[in-house]
Amino acid sequence: MKISGIQKSTTIDYPGKIACVIFTLGCNFRCPFCHNPESVLPEQMRLIQSDLIPSQAVFNFLKTRIWKLDWVSICGGEPTLHPDLYDFAKKIKEMGFLVKLDTNGRDCEIVKKMVNDWILDYVAIDLKHTRDKYDIAVWLKQNNSFFDNYDCLLDFLLKWNIDYEYRTTVVKWMHTLEDIEQMAQYIAGAKNFYLQNYVWGNTLDPSFWWQPFSDEELEEMCKIAKKYVQNCGIRK
Repeated sequence: MKISGIQKSTTIDYPGKIACVIFTLGCNFRCPFCHNPESVLPEQMRLIQSDLIPSQAVFNFLKTRIWKLDWVSICGGEPTLHPDLYDFAKKIKEMGFLVKLDTNGRDCEIVKKMVNDWILDYVAIDLKHTRDKYDIAVWLKQNNSFFDNYDCLLDFLLKWNIDYEYRTTVVKWMHTLEDIEQMAQYIAGAKNFYLQNYVWGNTLDPSFWWQPFSDEELEEMCKIAKKYVQNCGIRK
């Protein structure tokens, strides 16, 4: 695993629980509003190659946090780009932690395998936009293989008894109420769909700046999405 950083503790994802976040290097997207450009842009990744954290160092750190941490969250970049993700997450699970995976949905099979083998306890999947506008959000054209994997993962999660969420960073010029409705229709029946407002600062594209949605606008989006999913919330 190419690990670019560790957030040693957070309670944002799990109120009342303490989690550790592990950041992996590399991504198949170039979302202009991404807040982890050092884990995405090749020119920035090269600058931190010598500072990557060995997997064993992560395990050593986690050994000191047994009974102190509840969850370990593996995010990116995009973790499924790493061929040793399965073994890495399996070892964390065997240490007694609950394991969460953040993914953009590019590799259905590895997620299915990790769920079927009881390695994952929670999956968070990015839903960037409607299919016909996905390139606008991710800045790289995705081929049919990506969408086939995305569809496969959605179908699997809708049928499997595991906790999961879909989430969208909403950007004022990029997402409309009609877009949100179409996206919610696509994941109809999903357990959780969270909307998170775009926040300016340390973005992949330094010139990317737009006013965030108001609370009232977010509530309207959430109201629309609730017609199709089991739960829709606003994450701040």
